[in-house]
Amino acid sequence: MKTKKYISLDNLEKELPFAVPENYFQQFPLEMERKIAGKQISVHKLLKPWMYLAAMFVGIVIFAQIYYTVYQHNTSAKQENYESYVLSQVDESSLLDYYVEEPSNKTK
Repeated sequence: MKTKKYISLDNLEKELPFAVPENYFQQFPLEMERKIAGKQISVHKLLKPWMYLAAMFVGIVIFAQIYYTVYQHNTSAKQENYESYVLSQVDESSLLDYYVEEPSNKTK
């Protein structure tokens, strides 16, 4: 069996194994400022999401306007068809009798 050797702290060197570069803490804020200031965002990149959002809303408004126009056209066409159908089912003499009849005889 192997025996374990224990290292005493007294036998270790007092020198630290890691070192900080010279003037690191004095240069760090200046270096960080330089790196941050170097990144400029273009106007196109900044406005791109807003342009997409505006285009989406314009598309929705145009789609809603087209849908509303078609709906109104269909509603008026249905109304005209209904009136034509009702008039085609009633003969002329019945219609004249209805208008000539006295109001007291008309049913509500």
